[in-house]
Amino acid sequence: MGNLSVQEKLKTISMLIQKHKDLQAPLELQKKILQIQLEIDNTPTKGTTTNWDNPAIVSSFLQKAMETKKPIIHFLEPSSFNLATLKPMLKKTAQVFIDQKIDEKGVRKFLNLADEGKVNLSQLIRAALEEDLAPIKKTAEDSDLPPARLLYMLSVLIQPCLEEIVRKIDPSMLDKWWQSHCPVCGRTPIVAKPRQRKRYLVCTFCGAEYLSDSFLCVHCGNRDPYTLKYLSIETQPAFQVDFCTKCRHYVKVIEETGLKETIPKGFEDILTLELDVAAKKANLERE
Repeated sequence: MGNLSVQEKLKTISMLIQKHKDLQAPLELQKKILQIQLEIDNTPTKGTTTNWDNPAIVSSFLQKAMETKKPIIHFLEPSSFNLATLKPMLKKTAQVFIDQKIDEKGVRKFLNLADEGKVNLSQLIRAALEEDLAPIKKTAEDSDLPPARLLYMLSVLIQPCLEEIVRKIDPSMLDKWWQSHCPVCGRTPIVAKPRQRKRYLVCTFCGAEYLSDSFLCVHCGNRDPYTLKYLSIETQPAFQVDFCTKCRHYVKVIEETGLKETIPKGFEDILTLELDVAAKKANLERE
């Protein structure tokens, strides 16, 4: 199943809000972010200057990724992102957190620095693409803002582009990746789905799904089956938590054939928050 478009996600999340009253707060927040991303997604080039309808472009990126075992995000040029489009979207994203009183003081300070020309958005986008946290941490410190919040705001801007890349890739090609981190955005997956006795890792950020070793800790690379355990969830037999006793990190496992209702693509993480609660009680680490 391919990625949902942002428009499709908005329709889906409106239904989920009505259905999952216990998750209303995080879903409402996600809806506000999606409304901003829709403006980016509605641009022909998804907030960039690249024509993603040209199959040769995506094929070239995928070939480089396969040859180097580096995710596609590393080969995107920061200059290809349209700052004229993204700057207003960054401010709108920041305003969402101000309105929700989430890191409000820091976000306001960040916006003030941006208005004063003291925030280099191009540099921050480059840092997000290259997974270089140093510039992001520096700007976050200057803003009295948690680095994770700033990284999230930057991620909002580049996500539509990355999702479009995933939609353009032949899914069978991703089965040849065979690395734990995402082949498109480089993130460490938090969700896995077993299918036909194979294990697929799910990137809940860009939407890529790719084949993985069944006995592998995606965080530390441990392959010793005797130190890879799992937690069962009594109330949800289709869910479990796989964890590594060496590094204490985990992934959330969704057995789709056991689900009473399908989990919409892109919402796997937020609709399995109860697994995070169970993992926390077991003193496991998410990141």
